[in-house]
Parts: sequence; C-alpha cells; structure tokens
Amino acid sequence: GLTEAQLIDAELVGANGVELGDVQSLLRDANGQVDRLLVEIEDSDPDRFVEVPVEGLSTIVRGDDTDLSTTMTREQLAALPDATLPVP
Repeated sequence: GLTEAQLIDAELVGANGVELGDVQSLLRDANGQVDRLLVEIEDSDPDRFVEVPVEGLSTIVRGDDTDLSTTMTREQLAALPDATLPVP
C-alpha cells in the first residue's frame, strides 16, 4: 500500500533490522504492476544491483522513514543474479 515515491525512497532491511540495500527503481510485469524492486546492495564495491520480488516484503515505519523488511539474509540477497539496469 505504499506510493511509488515511498517505495523508491525505502531501504530494504533484514529481519534483524540491519539495512541490506536501497531501493533504486520499480520494475513492472507485463500488466504494468510493480512486481520487483531494483535494489542496490548495501556496501557493495563496485555498486551491485539485484531484482527483489515484492511478494513477501513487509512495510515497517521507523520515525519518518518507511522501509521494507525481508526475511532474506545478506548472503541470500548477494546470491541473487546481477540485475540489468534500465536504460534512462
């Protein structure tokens, strides 16, 4: 139930509350529905991006910030294939 602006401004955090990455973009299915998020993995060098399905993510509010929580670990997130960045 988040707006696109809230999603793009969100951080992806693990079940333990540790930041795993930053949402960079929204990815849509053939019907135009947001079904994946393009996430930059936290502290990756060089920057690494993966696609994270929105299914299974939950919203958490911390102060003025609205973030997304996943049950994935940092290792599981890092094991996802590299995402193809959209052409601007």
